Amino acid sequence: MTLPTAEDIARARAVAERRMTPEEFHAYIDAPMSDAEREEILSLHRWFCMRYPTPLERLEASRRAWKNAQAMMPEAARAHGSGRSRP
Repeated sequence: MTLPTAEDIARARAVAERRMTPEEFHAYIDAPMSDAEREEILSLHRWFCMRYPTPLERLEASRRAWKNAQAMMPEAARAHGSGRSRP
């Protein structure tokens, strides 16, 4: 697997952190979810709950996944923050 470059991360961050206009925001959140998208989400949720049946197992799995994702990030991405949402 090829890791993203610092430039790739900067481009992705610029897109993810840009300010949307109120019109763009409402167009995004008001767009209807397709039946296929809904079924995919429900299917993933069912799988996750079967694979990790207790809340503690789900939390541990999420923490492991985040730790693994951080290990794959270049240092510039890790230095940007903890991954927690900002106020």
